[in-house]
Order: sequence, then C-alpha cells, then structure tokens
Amino acid sequence: MAYKYAFKDYNKEHMARAVLESVPMSYKSATMIARTIKNMELKKAQELLKHVIEKKKAIRFTRYNQEQAHRPNIGPGRYPIKAARLILKLLEEVEANAQYLGLDTSSLTIIHVSAKKASSPYHYGRRRGIEMKRSTIEVVVSEYKQEEKKKKGKKERKDKEKGKEEKSSREKEKKETEKGTKHNTTKQDNQGNTKDKNKK
Repeated sequence: MAYKYAFKDYNKEHMARAVLESVPMSYKSATMIARTIKNMELKKAQELLKHVIEKKKAIRFTRYNQEQAHRPNIGPGRYPIKAARLILKLLEEVEANAQYLGLDTSSLTIIHVSAKKASSPYHYGRRRGIEMKRSTIEVVVSEYKQEEKKKKGKKERKDKEKGKEEKSSREKEKKETEKGTKHNTTKQDNQGNTKDKNKK
C-alpha cells in the first residue's frame, strides 16, 4: 500500500516530499530533531545536522529531558548521531525530489516534518523480549522566494495592528456603555428616593 502523508495541503507545483518508513531510529530523538528543523531553510537544516553528527552542536530536548545534561547556550540537549544521519539522508532525498520536479533548491523551506512510532518487532538471541526502536518520519518542503516572505510578513503585521485597533475600540465602547448604564441607574434611584420623600 502507498504511504499516506499527514500533510494534506500538498501542491505539486511548489512542493516536494519524502518519507522514511520504519527505520531503526529512536522516536524521542526523531521528534526533537523534527521540532528543531521545522520552518528552517533546507540548507541550514542540513548544515545543522552535519554539526550534530560531528558533535559541534547539540539538539535541544524540550521533552524527554529528565536527568539530561545541559549544553552551553542550549539547556538540556543531546547529540543524536544515528537519528541525525537518517534525517540528513531524508533531507537529501527531498532535495533530489525537488530538483526532479524543477523547483529552485536554493529557496526551499521545511514547512512540515513529523515523526511517528513504527511497528517495533522484538530482538532475537540474547536481547529477546526487548522491542526494537523504529520510527517513521516524513518531510515536506516548499519553494518560497524572499520577496513573497517579506510580503507575507508585512500582511501579518498589518493584520495584527488592525486586530489590536479593533480590540481597543471595542473595549472603549464597552466602557462607555457601562458608564451610561450606571448613570441611568443612579438617576432612577435618586428619582425613586425623592418620590418616597414627597409621599411621606
């Protein structure tokens, strides 16, 4: 059966994808690397994984970090060399797929990467009864130009500013309405008190 990707908004004209199914890789290491390289440029992600393999840079572990050694300027982290090698191979495959589809490989960005637990058979021999560590990881890259990124950033900023202005105007209107209702209630109370006094 063909593999079903978790990423649904796939566009063949501007995107490329690849997957490694049921590879001998720790799920914890795969998820932490996936979190680190998501939304990064493809070239930068490849450089980072090469540094991890050479033990020059560590991957920060925001989860699964109990009794984990701290690395300089990172916090709790590790050097998951085996997982880094496999994911680097996956990124090279994605780059080759993008080149085959006619995309500009110099402007590729990782827009989706996810790791899943795969079927874990048992070891044989002395290690029988112990499950193997196997994971499935998929990557989707997209072709973005710097001009498009700048335009998107400007639009997002404008939308945020508009949202803030609308919120402030709504809050002002609410305060004014609350003041008006309070003023009306105080007037009614005063009128009621004067009527009671006149009756007496």
